[in-house]
Amino acid sequence: MNKKITRSIEKLVTVPHWILSGILGVGHIKAAGFPRWESNVRLKPEDGEIYIGKNSHFRSGVRLHTPGGVIRIGEYAFMSYNVSVTSMNRITIGNRVKIANNVVIVDHDHDYKNNNIGYKTGSVVIEDDVWIGANCVILKDTHIGHNCVIAAGSVVKGNIPARTVWGPSLAAKIKEF
Repeated sequence: MNKKITRSIEKLVTVPHWILSGILGVGHIKAAGFPRWESNVRLKPEDGEIYIGKNSHFRSGVRLHTPGGVIRIGEYAFMSYNVSVTSMNRITIGNRVKIANNVVIVDHDHDYKNNNIGYKTGSVVIEDDVWIGANCVILKDTHIGHNCVIAAGSVVKGNIPARTVWGPSLAAKIKEF
């Protein structure tokens, strides 16, 4: 497809977010090609931006929320039921990423040292061809390399090298205060 036609299609499917989410507010959604989503998908670019790559697919209950942040989703990405992605800074999800049901991805934490007033933000990068199992939590300041598998129930923070499999571990005391 030539660039002129591609730009025309992108303009055609770039719509005010309130048409898609049913909420009046500010923000921007841009979808390349024709992403597929089932009923009850909520896109809420509240003072932020959401970019969706071509041929991405979202199951019912997916929530993309950007209170001031940016979410970029690559081509042929898949999000299963009840996935929640919230960005106050930047979350990048690569091409052909598969995300199972009930996964939460956030790029911020409450500032507990300041009576939970305000947030500490970072970024999340999930490179191409990653599979994230059900019920995982991906926290701020996380970079997951390409071709990784994150097993169901994992809590992920930090750098995950490419071509590796990571799984959950038992809860352990982190700190007393």
